[in-house]
Amino acid sequence: MKILSWNVRGLGRPSKCHLVKDFIFSCGADIVYLQESKLHDLHSSTWRLIGGSRLNTFEFLPALDTAGGIIIAWDHSQVIGTQIHKGTFSITIEFTNQANNSIWACTSVYRHNTRPLKVDFWNELRIIRNLHSVQFPG
Repeated sequence: MKILSWNVRGLGRPSKCHLVKDFIFSCGADIVYLQESKLHDLHSSTWRLIGGSRLNTFEFLPALDTAGGIIIAWDHSQVIGTQIHKGTFSITIEFTNQANNSIWACTSVYRHNTRPLKVDFWNELRIIRNLHSVQFPG
């Protein structure tokens, strides 16, 4: 299982979309986390231009103004993904590996560096932490 996480710093230009698509393809990633897409909407046809046809399932969190935006995409033949949380700054997906039925969750987070949002961001992280049965220290 190959996982790619990348702060792409915007997907508004076609040349950037092609660069991202080529890199995803060259890595052979089964799951991709893209932060700071700066996209306000994402349709399946647009995702195929960015992620190709193999990563056939995705969840999307739109950008806030000109910052942020998260895309999590996966190959449904390798893993089954279920969104368990979508907040202002994050998406959490629970994955089931098709090969061995192992289950795990992963969260993709992005927050622009603005002080007024700091408390909201940390509160969202606390909510995510409480979603999991794993006990974290503190």
